[in-house]
Amino acid sequence: PISFSLCIVAPSVVSHELRTPLTSIHGSLGMLASGLIKPDSEQGKRLLQIAVDSTDRLVRLINDILDIERIESGKVKMEKQTCNVADLIAQAINVMQPLADKAKVTLSVSSLSQQLWADPDRIVQTLTNLLSNAIKFSTAGSTVWLSAELVSGENFTPPPLPYGKPRKARLHPITPSPHFPNYHILFTVRDTGRGIPSDKLESIFERFQQVDSSDSRNHEGTGLGLAICKSIVQQHGGEIWVDSQLNEGSTFYFTLPVLQDAHINQLEYRDSDHVPLVLVCDDDPEIRSQLQNLLEKRHYRVVTVANGEEAIAVASSSHPDVILLDLLMPGMNGWETMTVLKQRVDTQDIPVIICSVCTPTDNSKPNQDFVNWVSKPLEESLLFESLRQALTNSAKQIRVLLVEDDPDLAEVLQTLFKLHDINIVHAKTGKEAIRLSQKVKPDLLILDLVLPEGDGFMVVEWLQQHNQLCKIPLMIYSAKQLQESERKRLKLGHTEFLEKGQVTPQEFEHRVMQLLHKITQSNSEIISQNTCTSVSME
Repeated sequence: PISFSLCIVAPSVVSHELRTPLTSIHGSLGMLASGLIKPDSEQGKRLLQIAVDSTDRLVRLINDILDIERIESGKVKMEKQTCNVADLIAQAINVMQPLADKAKVTLSVSSLSQQLWADPDRIVQTLTNLLSNAIKFSTAGSTVWLSAELVSGENFTPPPLPYGKPRKARLHPITPSPHFPNYHILFTVRDTGRGIPSDKLESIFERFQQVDSSDSRNHEGTGLGLAICKSIVQQHGGEIWVDSQLNEGSTFYFTLPVLQDAHINQLEYRDSDHVPLVLVCDDDPEIRSQLQNLLEKRHYRVVTVANGEEAIAVASSSHPDVILLDLLMPGMNGWETMTVLKQRVDTQDIPVIICSVCTPTDNSKPNQDFVNWVSKPLEESLLFESLRQALTNSAKQIRVLLVEDDPDLAEVLQTLFKLHDINIVHAKTGKEAIRLSQKVKPDLLILDLVLPEGDGFMVVEWLQQHNQLCKIPLMIYSAKQLQESERKRLKLGHTEFLEKGQVTPQEFEHRVMQLLHKITQSNSEIISQNTCTSVSME
């Protein structure tokens, strides 16, 4: 629920920002539903686009409202861990690069390798919020700068403005934490956009405060982004402020305390989600570089080699999730390389996608040796569709039990799974979930918590007592805000939590497919172990 305190802050703004997109959605869909305008007409398509854009705007606003309320009320616990400044900046740049490319803005980065004790998702959120603002208010052909540097916490003097004007004092002095040394990382995001009036340099970090009231419409803003950044930074013991000159640009700064080396050694590292590893084998260095950049932008891990011998060695040692293989290479060509890969026990199960200037013939259709063929010059959509198929083929026999009482959302999720050829079974109630789990014995359970005839907690508690079902991998997908004690109750096998409205359908798909990949990989290892055991017994 949206707290009363938020409505007191700016009731007219909240009402306006909520009602405006709702009116657009209602009006657009109403005209289409009445039959006055055909959905496949130009007007109909435009109305559908308006409804989609307004829905996105409404979701952003609601998410931001809930986000800042939960952070400031202490209901959201920062999931702090050891993380590296360079990694955080790289993640933020990967997210924002498409927006920068679209706006024809150059991103210039100056990073450093330094460990922090922070919630990486929240710090990346802060960086992307600041970068997004800088890009939106920059002109085509300009540059946005992102930098990080190590500074002293006690005697820190903020750097001068890039345009030589006197700068204001910081909003708050840095207060060193007793758990950290007296050093901080200073993050800086600078642009040469329209700037911020001097009378708004402090209020800009408050809720629903924008330089121009039209920003929410023209730049897709909610007026909450900087307030969220401020809350996140303060939760980490840092501070955030801005310097700006009208028509010359703005520079946003925020600090985070540096982690002591002695403290690092005492920390427990959290296992990271599996990110698919792609092995690229091509003798052309430009092609290797092009593929690596393309794949890393989509968050794949990439290793590149120049010939067949290296491909076999790396595949054996690293066991990538998929191999992109050129055919025309000096020495051992692609066909010979693939033959060796499929003959070796340790590499024969790795899917191979041929990536070649050659055109496939009827005799070179996908088979057990290679799963697909993409021709050079590369068509990006075909490449990633081939990768998706290669990474999900092994999940075809997996059974997923979806427990969701909302029929519309259930239909959307079922359609999504069918696109991946995954066997999906749907339960609408808690009791039905228990009955179907015994009948289906699913490999993955996706569970809403608010259900008729028994909630999600009841389902999990029942499964926990079942000898064969107590270790089912579980993904909680619910709008319910969970306390830490509630999360501990919702444990089966590998358990993950996704909050409705906080993740996009694409993010949901990515997380589910990652988890299914882990399951298939684990199943393959069990099968391999069982095979080795039976051989040794013989």
